[in-house]
Amino acid sequence: MDSDDDIQPLIDYEGSSRELYLELNAQLISTDPEFEQVVYGYHKSRWRSILTYTFSTLLCGIPFLVFHWCPTWLLYATSVRCSFQIADCVLVVETYQKKCKSFYIHKILHKNIADASGLLNQGFIDEGDNEKEPIECADTIHTPIHLDDGSTLNVQSYRYFRHKKQSLIWDGTRAQWCRLAGVESGATCAQLHAAGATPPSSERRVRMLNIYGLNEINVPVQSIMTLILLEVFNPFYVFQLFTIAVWLAEPYYYYCIAVVLMSTFGVATSVIQTKKNQTSLRATVEAHDTVELWDGRRVDSRCVAPGDVVVLPGRCTLHFDAALLSGQAVLNESMLTGESVPVTKTALLRVDRQFSLKEHASSILFCGTRVIQTRYYNNEPVRALVLRTGYNTSKGQLVRSILYPVPADFKFDRDSYKWIIILAFIAMLGLAYTVALKAYRALSPGDIAIKALDIITIVIPPALPAAMTVGRLYAVSRLKKARIACLNTRAVNVSGSIDCVCFDKTGTLTEDGLDMWGVVPVSSATNPPRLGTPQRDPSKLNELHPLKLAMATCHSLTLLDAELAGDPLDLKMFESTGWVLEEPDVPESTNYEILTPTIVKPKKTTNIDVDDIHLPLEVGIVQQHQFVSSLQRASVVARVLGEDVLRVYCKGAPEMLRTLCVPDTVPHNLYEVLNSYAEKGYRVIACATRVLEVTTKQLQKMNREEVERDLEFLGLVIMENRLKGATTGIIRELKEANIHVVMITGDNILTAVSVAKECGILRSDERVVLLHADVEDKTPLVYCESTLHGATVGRRRPLEREWRSMDSGRGSWRSASASASAEGSHTNSFDVEATSSEPRYKIVMTGDTWKVLRDHYPNVLSRVVAKGAVFARMTSDQKQQLIIEYQALGYYVGMCGDGANDCGALRAAHTGISLSELESSVAAPFTSANPDIVCVARVLREGRAALSTSFGVFKFMVAYSLTEFFSVAFLYYFDSNLTDFQFLFIDVALIVNFAFFFGMTEAYTGKLCKNPPLTSLLGIIPLFSMLGQMILIGVGQYLSYYALTLFPWYVRHTYEGDEANECWENYAIFAVSMFQYIILAIAFSHGSPYRKSVVTNKQLMISILIMTAICIYIAVTPAEWIASFLQLRMPKDSLLSYIVLALASFNLLLALFFERVIIEYLMEYKRFIPNCLKEKQIRKTPHLSIKRQLTDMDYLDCDSVIKYDRETNDSAIDSSGAR
Repeated sequence: MDSDDDIQPLIDYEGSSRELYLELNAQLISTDPEFEQVVYGYHKSRWRSILTYTFSTLLCGIPFLVFHWCPTWLLYATSVRCSFQIADCVLVVETYQKKCKSFYIHKILHKNIADASGLLNQGFIDEGDNEKEPIECADTIHTPIHLDDGSTLNVQSYRYFRHKKQSLIWDGTRAQWCRLAGVESGATCAQLHAAGATPPSSERRVRMLNIYGLNEINVPVQSIMTLILLEVFNPFYVFQLFTIAVWLAEPYYYYCIAVVLMSTFGVATSVIQTKKNQTSLRATVEAHDTVELWDGRRVDSRCVAPGDVVVLPGRCTLHFDAALLSGQAVLNESMLTGESVPVTKTALLRVDRQFSLKEHASSILFCGTRVIQTRYYNNEPVRALVLRTGYNTSKGQLVRSILYPVPADFKFDRDSYKWIIILAFIAMLGLAYTVALKAYRALSPGDIAIKALDIITIVIPPALPAAMTVGRLYAVSRLKKARIACLNTRAVNVSGSIDCVCFDKTGTLTEDGLDMWGVVPVSSATNPPRLGTPQRDPSKLNELHPLKLAMATCHSLTLLDAELAGDPLDLKMFESTGWVLEEPDVPESTNYEILTPTIVKPKKTTNIDVDDIHLPLEVGIVQQHQFVSSLQRASVVARVLGEDVLRVYCKGAPEMLRTLCVPDTVPHNLYEVLNSYAEKGYRVIACATRVLEVTTKQLQKMNREEVERDLEFLGLVIMENRLKGATTGIIRELKEANIHVVMITGDNILTAVSVAKECGILRSDERVVLLHADVEDKTPLVYCESTLHGATVGRRRPLEREWRSMDSGRGSWRSASASASAEGSHTNSFDVEATSSEPRYKIVMTGDTWKVLRDHYPNVLSRVVAKGAVFARMTSDQKQQLIIEYQALGYYVGMCGDGANDCGALRAAHTGISLSELESSVAAPFTSANPDIVCVARVLREGRAALSTSFGVFKFMVAYSLTEFFSVAFLYYFDSNLTDFQFLFIDVALIVNFAFFFGMTEAYTGKLCKNPPLTSLLGIIPLFSMLGQMILIGVGQYLSYYALTLFPWYVRHTYEGDEANECWENYAIFAVSMFQYIILAIAFSHGSPYRKSVVTNKQLMISILIMTAICIYIAVTPAEWIASFLQLRMPKDSLLSYIVLALASFNLLLALFFERVIIEYLMEYKRFIPNCLKEKQIRKTPHLSIKRQLTDMDYLDCDSVIKYDRETNDSAIDSSGAR
């Protein structure tokens, strides 16, 4: 099957591991780090294709329909595996988390880089006629193709295929597929400067544009007809067409019309929503503008190619990724980071150093960001070299993550498909029953076939897809009222299963802004140096104090509309000095020559003596190195007016700056002071300086490492970061609901621990185990240090590389039942977070330790993570790795962040909640307009309500179809059936009516329950619930018939033709079944602890009351025209009608008792289920299996025993082992 880049994958889940045997026709590729990707080569076979298409035509095209559902089957049928050299198409198999497979089929295409036919060459289409100079061979004929491994391909033509909007090119010399990369791949900074020294020729531009394609992020928007056809050919709607065909043969015309209308409504709703989403995404993403090239030409931004040199105006939106070659630019990067804080970009240094997107991010202009100010000097405009275009850009990658989200492995969805298979099996039993019964009654083969197919159509409910969507839509509507936007309605149900929530710290748990507490400068009067007395007001320091100069200069602030703008931390630090910032007030169109565009100086004029000359104290910022999270520091090079030397000022994490400073300048009490402030929750920043005796030209050739070394430690800046008002209450609520709460931050470990204790992530009576990595040796070691109430407990001990597995019974049904009997509580068997059973310790660590654990301690990583609570100094990649690790432990993970460095984690989590409304929030399915974590509890409540609703609706729809199946099977025995209008009344007046109002029950507003709703439709509880209700339904229908047989006037119905269904058996079964559908709607409408009581759903209750009254009227004394309309043969004695009402009432009482008492209370709440099933559940859930092996002495090396008083929650350390 031929397919383009936008083919939707087929997803198949596999639990078992597999081995890949890679030969010449298979290769591992890496276009997406979240997936394991393998590409296979295929060559179309002529004779196979002829046989396949002939066979499919003879079977009326049915195989084509199957091939539409399973494109790989067509590939296997028409093609053979072969080497890539002769392949004409490829199959890409992606595996996510070793269990979810996706298949993509792509054609292999050929391209000649000199052939630009069909290419939109706007802006330079006539250039070849205007340029008369000879063609430059080196520049035009051998245009290199840059590959992602840093190599280049110098060919005139090549083979390639596109996968997820990215091109993979065949490198014939190495016989492998490589991804097409930007011109920065494998280049040094000096080479990029050389590439941007002269504008590329027109011929080269055409070739580069031909290789990379137009610079556009084209979001596919399918036509209405295409969407309708795709929806109609969905397996469910194909079955609907089959159903309609069978009913037309019955003939059930009115019922067919109702089904057609319902299906049309379902298709129309889906198509409109899909079209709206595609159009909205295209409108948000697609944009183009006019761009000025360095050679003076102006072209459409869609015609910009990598290698072009562009001139940046003062204000514009960037449509490509580029490296800044000269000047400076101030950008708003909210589209990428979620923070609408101006960011200053400086020119890329001309050094012979490998270019890195992460390391040189301060010189990269990213696609989608907005330029709000530029500065150029030395009569040189602000130039940038285009690196990547289209989907290769940072914005393109963000859009790709939306178009191709990671597969969601949600058990509820998988089980719903398995239920369809179960229903199909039941339908086959019904088919066999019908054929045998009707054949015994000597019906014609045609009649037998119609009746048999009819009973198949009854078992699969036609309104199931629409009914399953209703609960989620109501939840999304309620979230919208709470100012929480949902981009993916499917994520609502998943959020109901969340049992682990990870939080970013700054901006999420704490306020965005920081308040200045004070500074602690290094005392110059002591030797060795030591941190002196803290100064609460930094402005009172001497103006020439090095620490004050560092605070005044080391930032990336700028003036926008005469107002200081920049990072809030920089802003607070600078304002505390009492200095002012000035920038040249020169129009940007004016050429001027100035070396230091930013000057800082005290508000009050201060003079300094330089060579006996009085000069004002002014400091010019010559060079900036922006803050990089992986480096944990930022720096500037500045010059004091009148001085010949340059000064480096650096600020960052104290742990990092200590390693960059000359050891003799580092205060010996650094960690003592640092820990004292960090433990109180303050954010601590260190400052350092260095004198550079180099010229400005020499400075330009120095890389960052050469500048930021041999520093002199100056002191600490103490910032205060307050918790948001709602943080503590929400954390407490989540912890009480048995949800594992984790903090992931880039801040100092002690600060993070202090904030965690303040907000309740770490309880005061919990032992805190700090894992610290020692990387000085060749083989890094991890050490454990424990503290309790701030005091050290035990000795420092190395972490064992292998875990001694011992079943302590914790987290199992044994310990739960024991503690429940001991305490008289109703402890849930899976309540492994319960304080009575769980060891009272939590693990905290830094990103460095996390890296060592992943690389050198893989066997204990999962056990460490299971008890992890605080992860500090984590990079954005490490945050994402941690989320995936929690998912591997069996947790349903939620992530809440402000979008700054959390996009990867938000996208990887089962439920991502962004507190930023900016464009970066598209990485998360939920976005809150209120910047606090109240939204987390609200999303969990609505998710649990939606999941509970989905469970109820699914059971209701399946039970309804089985109830109707029972009725029809029963009546078949008497050569009767439900009439056309009886079917219509049941399906439209009762089922569709109830299904529409079912999800209107609002989420429970009380405390979050300790146990999330069930996620498996095939578990013992839902299966027992369905079985019990079906037994009640079957018994009720039989008793109704049995009551009928007790009357002397009863005569058994005999076959009188297909339309002769009017009989007393029909009345008995139909009359009682009407009430049974109402009973099912009430029984499956569960209330607390996930939803409010069903009586609060006014629409559903009114509907039930009205339909109950109508059903009573129909069963007892219907008008003659109603009985005729429904083809009801009323009993001669009205006593039968009252018996039916009595049976329905008794059925209602038994159904409610069974569902509310046996299912909800005993099985769900009290967990009265076989212990073997509990044990199986624990063994299938890694984090539960791990927690049953934990003890109070884990990670502890001491002779004492820690004991806790259950009544007072006090702890004590007893060396003798007795209290």
